[in-house]
Amino acid sequence: VKASTAAFSKLKGMAGVSAANPSISWKLPESQQIEADTVNPANAALWDLQWDIKRITNDGESYKLGTGSKDVVVGIIDTGIDRDHPDLVKNLVPGSKNFVPAGGFQGEEPYETGDPGAFDDIHGHGSHVAGSIAGNGAMLGVAPDTGIRAYRVFGASSAESAWVYAAMIAAANDGVDVISMSLSGFDILGQIFYVDPVTGEKVNLGNDVADFTAYKRVVDYVTKKGSLVVAAAGNDAVNMTNKKQVTEFLNGEYGGNGLYFIGAGHIVPANIPGVVTVSATGPNDVLANYSNYGPGFVDIAAVGGDARLYDQYTAEGKFNEYIAKRMFESEFNLSASNNGGWYWSIGTSMATPKVSAVAALLIDKYGKMSPAKLQDLLYIKAVDPV
Repeated sequence: VKASTAAFSKLKGMAGVSAANPSISWKLPESQQIEADTVNPANAALWDLQWDIKRITNDGESYKLGTGSKDVVVGIIDTGIDRDHPDLVKNLVPGSKNFVPAGGFQGEEPYETGDPGAFDDIHGHGSHVAGSIAGNGAMLGVAPDTGIRAYRVFGASSAESAWVYAAMIAAANDGVDVISMSLSGFDILGQIFYVDPVTGEKVNLGNDVADFTAYKRVVDYVTKKGSLVVAAAGNDAVNMTNKKQVTEFLNGEYGGNGLYFIGAGHIVPANIPGVVTVSATGPNDVLANYSNYGPGFVDIAAVGGDARLYDQYTAEGKFNEYIAKRMFESEFNLSASNNGGWYWSIGTSMATPKVSAVAALLIDKYGKMSPAKLQDLLYIKAVDPV
């Protein structure tokens, strides 16, 4: 609904409307990127650089147990995919879709046409995620024969929650087995205010966020349709169990949208019941220094890379030395880019697709099952306890 600030009270009073809030924007997940400018696929050198995939697959031993099949599909809700990438094209099944409307975010992206078939990745994030799941070429993913399908909700800028809901519903209706979401945003259960940036008027929006309610409904819908949702815990180094800390962070994050929160902050979709929430670890199986965390919040951890050396050398003014010595190769993750190449990155975004891939392998091995049963199997069969 497009409406003025004054319409909030009218909207909330309408029959059938349980909650309303201004559209919350989602930023592309923050992650460092380093171009893989020296990789030559002709010499098959990539496997030696994939310490993260080696860690997940026990140096490739898991491939002997199974590499997946096109009978199982992971729906990737992200920035789209490089449909011609030599490492991705083998596993890209038909049906990818674009949910970014004409004009893009708030009409600020004139190159966005709104064409449902325009699922090409113009950022690189979605292709990187796809490579970790089902790369099969110069690089290998965790499940290199598993089907993947792209549901594009980001261009080069922000997204709106409604686009993400639509993509999740479409993926479930398409029958995908796993929905992989390397993205996150914040909601609150408490008192919400909106400060009009033009008039300065402070409007009380009530004690619930429509965004949170909508996410619960969507997750419930896709779960009942048989799709397991796997989502990133986020890269803010915040204890998500400490609701005061989350709310303070949230006010800093969304203050520019005119929203002000009092209450308990949550990250979505990771905080929604039924979602597998993934935090990130580094090369030493220790929580990554950027990863969100918290008891009762994180369900499973996977390798997403670390930034300890990166941050240290940057703080000491020695970033050029960090790059020259290629130190990123020991803590960043290598995967596909949107231009037929590869790049190094870190984040819970890089950990999430690896869990999605393992879930897909479990389905391929044990057969179709309910998301609840798949979650149980994931926690029993697919983890090293800590």
